[in-house]
Amino acid sequence: MPTTLADVLRLDVLRVGEPEVLCGGAALGVAVRWVHVGEVADLTGLLQGGELILTTGLALAPGGPAAADLDGYLTRLHAAGACGLVVELGASLPAVPDALVRTGRRLGMPVVALHRRVRFVAVTEAVHARILDEQTALLRLSQQAHDAFSPLSTEGSTPEEIVTRAAGLAGAPVVLEDLAHHVVAFSALDEPASELLRDWEHRSRAAADHGGTGRWGPERWLTTPVGPRRQRWGRLVLPGPAALDVPAAAMVLERAAEALTVNRLVERDLVVLQHRAQGDLLADLVRGTAEQAELLARAGALGLPPAPAYLAVALADAAVRGPRRRGGARTAGSDALAVHRRDVVLAEQVALALRGTRTPALVSPVDAGVVAALVALPAARPEAAERLLGSLVAALERDSAPASRVLGVGPVVGALADAGGALSEARHVAEVAAATARPGQRPWFRSTDLRLRGLLTLLRDEPRLLAFSEAELGPLLARDDARGAELLTLLRAFLDCGGNKSELARRSHLSRPALYARLAALERLLGVDLDDGESRTSLHVALLVRDVHAGRRG
Repeated sequence: MPTTLADVLRLDVLRVGEPEVLCGGAALGVAVRWVHVGEVADLTGLLQGGELILTTGLALAPGGPAAADLDGYLTRLHAAGACGLVVELGASLPAVPDALVRTGRRLGMPVVALHRRVRFVAVTEAVHARILDEQTALLRLSQQAHDAFSPLSTEGSTPEEIVTRAAGLAGAPVVLEDLAHHVVAFSALDEPASELLRDWEHRSRAAADHGGTGRWGPERWLTTPVGPRRQRWGRLVLPGPAALDVPAAAMVLERAAEALTVNRLVERDLVVLQHRAQGDLLADLVRGTAEQAELLARAGALGLPPAPAYLAVALADAAVRGPRRRGGARTAGSDALAVHRRDVVLAEQVALALRGTRTPALVSPVDAGVVAALVALPAARPEAAERLLGSLVAALERDSAPASRVLGVGPVVGALADAGGALSEARHVAEVAAATARPGQRPWFRSTDLRLRGLLTLLRDEPRLLAFSEAELGPLLARDDARGAELLTLLRAFLDCGGNKSELARRSHLSRPALYARLAALERLLGVDLDDGESRTSLHVALLVRDVHAGRRG
């Protein structure tokens, strides 16, 4: 723990002076950064903040340079960041002046009288040695944190592993949350998880930070942001007391946040690096980095001959994708090799079904629970694609494909070089349908089958989208009382009615004056004009973002 003024007063070298706290006792827990001895009227140019001032009172005694303005003397010290004033009484100053004590009481600044003589040099040596020991311990902990988190940053560790290591170093539970204040990963140590995460979203909103590491909210949570400076996607929270002091615990959180940031960037690269032959080609198609001739040659070598047209499809398994943590993190204990094997099996099932239709194709896993395929069609006619899709679905069903699997379909393209956009669209459709569609709703999905909710579902972990939703609805969501819930329900109903107040009054069984009063309260709280079409659209999108992020379907 940092050396405090109370710690200094308990040192033997000061106790012999019989210290008496004359005022500012409530501030004895302040940290002492350094000790400075001064006998002049104005020390402010020598201070940097956190200094404890020792004086024999020569400047304060009658006739001294500060005697005429004791209030100004102490006020200047306080403004310069001094944490306390210790005055050794003697023949020149037998008592601390009442004016000085009154000023200290007004400022909340400790003023201490020493009734016996002490050796100031011994005090400074003792305090400075203690402070240097603390700084050495912090450097040692910093090295331990570096050694702990550096491998985790680059070895594909899960967020749970990084958070668990941070909790172990801090000696306290640590939580990783996203921008919507939803828990992504946590380590409770010995604390019951139910207690640690109790009413988390509300408590977290009450601890809103100001963009950096610090202690916030009524519970004084210690938090630090996670993600690149302009692309924050979450924050680490230490919600309770730690075995470490605040600076040390903050350092551990910051090192863990750096590891999480690097880890997320590395994971994105590994997705591409782990693609094998067919996956490499599909990735190049999506990126659009290769020429048509090169693409045709590589595709031919992989068994995909030139064709009049190509069809992109993607199969997503909602049962596989569902357990994934928001933000790309897998559930605790997931094994990377097992995940890879499962996706290979899924890809083999798709490839086998396509071989059963006697249709050449490239097939590869592109994400956990998602397989993409590019199929060569015998003709560019729409009916050729429909026949192929029907045969593919039938073949998959013969293999007892789970109802949780959905097929996304992209547009037919005539050139291999144009297939990248079709592959992206097919994957987009499959992922959204897997998250929002009802089992057995239709044999396959195209982009025209998806609407705004589907798009937002795909983007639900995009930090900027979550930040937009929080900015639009923050004042309303921050209210956890019945009135806040009532206004949220009213906002949903108002938007569902398309802003039609007459229809809203009918549905809500409210008189128009009562309804208008509530809508006015809603406008004041959110700072918007509900008659403005763009405002209504923004609020509607913000609510949809909140709904899909929470997993609601509608």
